[in-house]
Amino acid sequence: MKPLKIKRHQENFNKFCSYDLFVGSDKIAKLKNGEEKSVEISTELENEQLYAKIQWCGSTKINVNSIEPNATITITGNEFLNRRMPFIIGLFPVVGIIIFTGTSQLTKNIGIGVLILLLVFLVGTLTIGRSKWLRVEVG
Repeated sequence: MKPLKIKRHQENFNKFCSYDLFVGSDKIAKLKNGEEKSVEISTELENEQLYAKIQWCGSTKINVNSIEPNATITITGNEFLNRRMPFIIGLFPVVGIIIFTGTSQLTKNIGIGVLILLLVFLVGTLTIGRSKWLRVEVG
């Protein structure tokens, strides 16, 4: 058995969601905002990978073999995706105003182009970047 200390800092974003911690396909812990737990990983799971999930998004994976016994694992949300992305999403109404109230064809085309870029960014973040939503750090 490998004892580990798992810690989640107090965060303003994702504060109502719990982070699930997995080793392989086995869920070993559920962390609420600001919570800290001690867990033990059994010897048959030491060749698996450790990662965190929140809803459909998660973190990169860390090999359990590379973690020292009694190490502290810190799980935090990605600063950009969790704090700054809502401001980018807030551009949708502004772009809508540009598209539908613009008097010239040029402003409408610019608004449509910005809207397409925002949609591509949003879809890319929720699909390709979903494994970067959380950070798992050993330290």
